[in-house]
Amino acid sequence: MAGLQDIRRRIRSVKNTQQVTKAMKMISAVKLRKSQERLVALRPYANKMMEVVRRVVGRIKGDAEIQPGPTAQSFLSPREENRIRVVLVASDKGLCGGFNANVLKAATAFANDCPAEIAHLDVVGKRAAEWARKRGITAGHEFLNVPLTGLQKVVTEISEGAAAQYQAGEIDALYVIYNYFNSPMSQTPTVFRVFPMEMAPRPEARDVNEVSHLLEPDPNAVLETLLPRFVETELLRNLLESSASEHGARMAAMDKASNNAGEMIARLTLTMNKIRQASITNQIIEIVSGANA
Repeated sequence: MAGLQDIRRRIRSVKNTQQVTKAMKMISAVKLRKSQERLVALRPYANKMMEVVRRVVGRIKGDAEIQPGPTAQSFLSPREENRIRVVLVASDKGLCGGFNANVLKAATAFANDCPAEIAHLDVVGKRAAEWARKRGITAGHEFLNVPLTGLQKVVTEISEGAAAQYQAGEIDALYVIYNYFNSPMSQTPTVFRVFPMEMAPRPEARDVNEVSHLLEPDPNAVLETLLPRFVETELLRNLLESSASEHGARMAAMDKASNNAGEMIARLTLTMNKIRQASITNQIIEIVSGANA
């Protein structure tokens, strides 16, 4: 059995670890609040953007006289996927539970099952870069240690490059693999195709509450302007989902680690007290035995 000094030393070590985990939990909580505020603010905008794009597309498809422009044709016309571009979003650091393991598992399954060739891979986060190197894939772009304020620059670079590749015929689709943020305790690995867009089927009956928007100068020009912004908005939303998921997962993991440390300290303290009690009892017995002798 370990001695008192060993147990005291182990208790101090666990307490130091607990202080670190509590500090990391507090830091993650602050970062989670910032990411979640931006995500909650962006989600309604992204949903409305999707709705407007779908309505404009429906207007164009419903009018035989309107011919979609080159940008609309390239983004909305699906073609056989032979070469694709993939954006894999993970974290730069560990200690965040199953956040990285789950998204990298989804990326591995996608890469194994996808019949198309991954012609271009963008990785966001060191864990994603390590995944690419282990699989022997050379990443086209690596975005490491990107702060929350720098996500827009990453989105712009990826969206402009992917759009140019798609229009040039170098790729046939753009996918993003990330963790969808449900709550700080729950994240869902998701594979999302940004373009060509998956348009919802148009309902047969027209909603009486649906408003017929006036599109100026014409629906085609409006769609040409909306589509690049739609792609940027979806990419930014995906990155914010991943950022909030990461900090939520790390906060939950550090909270659990702190609780486990507290339980371990309680067990070690109980063991230490039992050893001290047994030692004191033995000393009393020795004193009494000596006095009686």
